Amino acid sequence: MEERYEAELTRSAAVLDGVDRALRRLSDGTYGSCEACGAPILDADLEADPVRRMCEQHLSLG
Repeated sequence: MEERYEAELTRSAAVLDGVDRALRRLSDGTYGSCEACGAPILDADLEADPVRRMCEQHLSLG
């Protein structure tokens, strides 16, 4: 049970970190741009994953 609790805490912390990063990007005007190359991230991709940080090309690179 403790392992499951720790795994859930880790997952929750990662989600909150993603939200914090997205809010910072929104604040500094870079939300919706790939962090690797600056290319726009498609609106449909952001709708599916609002904390997405990479364009399709860089996301597939790993």
